[in-house]
Amino acid sequence: MSNREKIKKKSNWHHDIPLTSLGWQLAIPIVGGAFLGYQLDQSFPNQFAFTLIFTVLGIFVGYYNIYKIIELETLRADLARRRSNNEDFLQ
Repeated sequence: MSNREKIKKKSNWHHDIPLTSLGWQLAIPIVGGAFLGYQLDQSFPNQFAFTLIFTVLGIFVGYYNIYKIIELETLRADLARRRSNNEDFLQ
């Protein structure tokens, strides 16, 4: 294995970590929103309005987080592909 392949293999693993946590990026805002809404519903005379509002808000926040992570990974892959094309061109 050449030195360049070792560096490439070594540098790729840390880009995959955000992709492995996509489930948490979705679940935590939803559960957190439901929990916060439930706590607010216990303090105020509403039956379940805050729980519903904060759960829906958590769903939107979770999906927005996933969208941003996927968009960032797509841009990183594009940049890596362009860099490799430029390196091949220069050699």
